[in-house]
Amino acid sequence: MPLNGFKCKKPYEILSKDEIERIHQGSLDVLAETGMTVVHERALCILEEGGCEVDHDIRRVRFPQAIVDWAIQQCPERFLLKARNPELSLDLGGETVYFASFPGFTWLDIDTMERHEATVDECARLVRLCDALPLVHTLCQPVAHLGDKPPQVELEWVHATELRNTDKTIMGTAFGGSSKWLVQMVAVTNQQTLGGICISSPLAIPADQAQGIIDYAESGNPQLILSGPSKGATGPATMAGTLVLQNAEILGGTVLAQLVNPGCGVMYMGYSTPMDMRYGSMASGAVEVGLMGVATAQLAKYYGMPSGVFYPMTDAKIPDPQAIFEKHLQTYLCATAGVNYIMPLGGLDNEGSHSPVQMIIDHEVCRMVGKVLDGIKIDEEHLAIDLIKQIGPPPGNYLKTKHTRSHWQEEYILSDVIVRENYKAWVDGGSRGIVERAAEVARRLMETHQPNPLPPESDRELDKILQAAEKEKIRH
Repeated sequence: MPLNGFKCKKPYEILSKDEIERIHQGSLDVLAETGMTVVHERALCILEEGGCEVDHDIRRVRFPQAIVDWAIQQCPERFLLKARNPELSLDLGGETVYFASFPGFTWLDIDTMERHEATVDECARLVRLCDALPLVHTLCQPVAHLGDKPPQVELEWVHATELRNTDKTIMGTAFGGSSKWLVQMVAVTNQQTLGGICISSPLAIPADQAQGIIDYAESGNPQLILSGPSKGATGPATMAGTLVLQNAEILGGTVLAQLVNPGCGVMYMGYSTPMDMRYGSMASGAVEVGLMGVATAQLAKYYGMPSGVFYPMTDAKIPDPQAIFEKHLQTYLCATAGVNYIMPLGGLDNEGSHSPVQMIIDHEVCRMVGKVLDGIKIDEEHLAIDLIKQIGPPPGNYLKTKHTRSHWQEEYILSDVIVRENYKAWVDGGSRGIVERAAEVARRLMETHQPNPLPPESDRELDKILQAAEKEKIRH
C-alpha cells in the first residue's frame, strides 16, 4: 500500500474551461510555428522520426498538433512511484496531495544562521531529518552542492547520500549528466526515482535535460517536466502569457518522453515566478506564485496528468515571519487546488539555502494545511448528540467524559513548536518563540533519528557506481 497523503476532493479553481482552452491553443500555436531549441542530436532524431519538423542546423524542432495530441494521450493519469519500503511508495495523480522537501544551494547552520556549502555528513543529517518527519512524504535533494566533493560528481554524491539515509522516494536530476548514474543507483537499491527535468526558458531543452528525459523514460522511471519562466525576463510579464509559455515547454518535453517510451509516467510541473524589476531578482514568495500553482493544477487535470509545483518558496533569508506567511499562503493555495506534488519543506531565499529550522516550521504548516484538506468528520460518534443531551446545561461539563479522553488528541493538531501556554508559563520557560523551539526539535531529530539502512550489498553497489562516475566525469 502506498502512502495515503491527503485528499483534495473539491479543488479550488481560478480558470474557466474557455480560458484553459485558450491557453492550450496558444501553446499549440507556439509549438507548431516557433517550436523549441533542442541541443541534443539523438533527441532531435527521435523527434524527427516521431513526426516533428526538425532543422538540424539551428537545432529547432516544431511540433505538429497531431504529435502533441498523441503524446498527451499516452500519459497515464496516475502512476506509482516505487519506494524501497513499499509502504512509502507514492500514488501520484487523482485527488492525492503529497508534500516534499525543497532543495537549497547551501545549508543554513542552526546555531549561527549563516550559510555554507554542506559536507556529505551534513547532507546526511538533513536527509535523516526528512526521514524522521512524517509529512515529508518524499525528498528533493536537500542541498545541490557539496563542499567536500568535486563539483563534477556532487549530485551523484547527494543522491547516494539520500538513498543511504532514507527509504522514502527521492527526486532525480539531470544536470551534468547525473541521470545516467541515478537510474543505476535506484536499480541496485530496488526502487524508482521521479526524474527531474528542467526546461530552459524560453523554449529550449539543454543537452543534459534532453539526455535526462531519455534516461528516465528508457529505464522505466517516471519523470517530471518542469518549466519555470521568470515573468518579465525569460517569460512574458503577464501571468496568462507565462502560462502559455510554461504549458508549451512542458508539452514539448512530454512529446520527447512519450516518443522514447510511450505510456511512461510524466508529471506536469510548474515553477514560474515573477521578476521584481526593482531588485533584478525573482519574487519567489509572491502570492502570484501560488496563483500559478492553482492554474498549473487545472492545466495538468485538463491533460489527464499528475501535477506538481517546484515551490512553495520565500524570498526571506532566515526563518522569520516573512518566510512563514509567504510559504503558508502558497502551500494553502496549491494544496486546496489539488496539486499532487508540493514542495514546501525547508527552502529559503529562492533555492539559496536549506534550513533545518525552516523545515520544522514548514512541517507544522503542512500539518495545518493537511487538516484543512481532511475537513470535519461527520458521523454518529463525532456528532456526539447523545452526549450533548446527557451533559445538558451547567453545571454539566465535558472534561471528564470518556468521549473527551478518546478524541481530544486525534481531533486536533498538538504542536511541539507553536506557543500555546499562558504568558507566565511562557516566560518561565525561557520566552522561546517558534524559531527557537523548531531549532531544538531539528537538533534532536538529526542527532537521534536512525533511518532504515540499505542492505550491505546495495551499499557496496552504490560505492561502485560512485567510483565509475568519478572515473568518467572527473577524467573528462
